[in-house]
Amino acid sequence: MAIIVNPKQIYTYEQMKEDIIKLEKKYTDIILSERIGNSVDGRKIYALRVGTGKTEIFMNGSHHAREWLTTNLLMNMIEDYCESFVNHTKIGDYFPGDILTEASIWFVPMVNPDGVTLVQKGHSSAKKPEEVLKLNNYNHDYSSWKANIRGVDLNRQYPAGWATLDDNVTRPGPMMYKGPSPLSEPETKAVYNFTLHHDFKIAVAYHSSGEELFWKYKSKGELLKTTKRIAEKISEKTGYQLVYPGPNPSGGGFTDWFLDFIKRPGFTPEISPLVGPRPVPLKNYDKIWNDNREIGLLLASEALLIKK
Repeated sequence: MAIIVNPKQIYTYEQMKEDIIKLEKKYTDIILSERIGNSVDGRKIYALRVGTGKTEIFMNGSHHAREWLTTNLLMNMIEDYCESFVNHTKIGDYFPGDILTEASIWFVPMVNPDGVTLVQKGHSSAKKPEEVLKLNNYNHDYSSWKANIRGVDLNRQYPAGWATLDDNVTRPGPMMYKGPSPLSEPETKAVYNFTLHHDFKIAVAYHSSGEELFWKYKSKGELLKTTKRIAEKISEKTGYQLVYPGPNPSGGGFTDWFLDFIKRPGFTPEISPLVGPRPVPLKNYDKIWNDNREIGLLLASEALLIKK
């Protein structure tokens, strides 16, 4: 059967939409997609469920515009798990056919479609191109841009330590501006509401780069113990180094909020060796895929062990 998702390309929002339609048509019994909100410029934010089980986990990517390779990874994962499910084959240590009848994995592959499109196609892709040019100091190079189209860093938008986040960046721009208030942006509000409407046992927000795993934030007690145990399993699979943030982690991120408010394990893997303020090169993808291919299945298996 022909492969739908080609992760070894500059993977655009338009390509993702086209692939979602094809995947839903091909894997009718195991995939469900829905729109969970719209971006500032009106692009749809999609969620896809893979699996038929009641126990749910959540994986998302591309909170940051230049980190669009995380979308490639999640779309690749979606197709790989579906194909293995219908063909009754094994992926590493796991049988998706067994796991995904007990659990379901929800994916939001591209949280920040406007920002991703800006990085890939430039300011003319925006509804208000002159405003975006101004936010980038009239520089036409958007390769280092992290924010949404309004210049707000979406992973500094969640209500976990937002008020005490350093606000050295006081105005909209390519990165680090936390916004006028938590959840001021439609993209973060969509992910926040989507999370509250589900009972996710585990959540992951993929970022790049550095081959590190953020996992702790301010968790303690049983949550800390469970999260560390799972983090060590992710680290064993990926080789990513566990980050110990110290007593006063910065906050504002999706998994910070998930750990702090939902009180369940949340993880932020940084894919790829460190590449600096730019998109991860496609030449790094094979290793990224090899490191992360099983992670969704590992976490779905772990979620089945979480009773509350």
